[in-house]
Amino acid sequence: MEMMQDIRIDGVSARSLGLIVDPLSPPPMAAQRYATYAVGGDQDLSVPDDSFDDIAYPVTLRIAGEPERFDNSALYALLHSARQLKISQLPRYFFRIKRISGITPTARLRGNELTYNLTFTLAPFKYLDAEPVIELTGGGVVMNNGTRYSKPVYTLTMSANSGQGTLTVNGRQVTITIPEADELADGRFIVDADLEMAYSPDGKNRTMQTAGIFRFLAVGQNAVTLGGICQSVSIKRNGRCY
Repeated sequence: MEMMQDIRIDGVSARSLGLIVDPLSPPPMAAQRYATYAVGGDQDLSVPDDSFDDIAYPVTLRIAGEPERFDNSALYALLHSARQLKISQLPRYFFRIKRISGITPTARLRGNELTYNLTFTLAPFKYLDAEPVIELTGGGVVMNNGTRYSKPVYTLTMSANSGQGTLTVNGRQVTITIPEADELADGRFIVDADLEMAYSPDGKNRTMQTAGIFRFLAVGQNAVTLGGICQSVSIKRNGRCY
């Protein structure tokens, strides 16, 4: 039996809103504008993905019942702040949404049927869904199960609210220095390679308290070690694939 096609936007199914999804094809691979010879291409661990285009992905949604009974406001509210797209053909992955166009409904010739012809602008690559957070004390080996280097988020638990610690990934070190005049409130410090920022759980920017490059994870095994007041780390890998 043919699989019923659907999309999920931030976890909400289009069908649950009363919408039917026209036949879908998986989003195309991100187009590469130029080769990154200078930084090692696919194994580069610090340079952003500025050599790949965003993905344009059109989706047509049809109202399943009578158009006048459809709650447009629920759809508009969902699309207004949408961040994540999943499609039924790729259940293990999700895509990051940058923006959406074509939200206004249009009439079709078949009676009074209304459709939404949306175009999702997606960030390059697809992300592994439901990856468990990796917990390490002192250090260990972290696997990146994707086919592209990933930009993880490291949440460090410190043994003290001030002092110096280190996070080393594949031999490259980030040094964290927290002064007593600006100590942590709860002993946690976040090194976010995805946003290229460091901050505390309350959102305070602490990037200036770090020195070194926030390291990405290479495909396969990655050695992670902690030093100084960095006691343990939770790693959200953000694994992704072509």
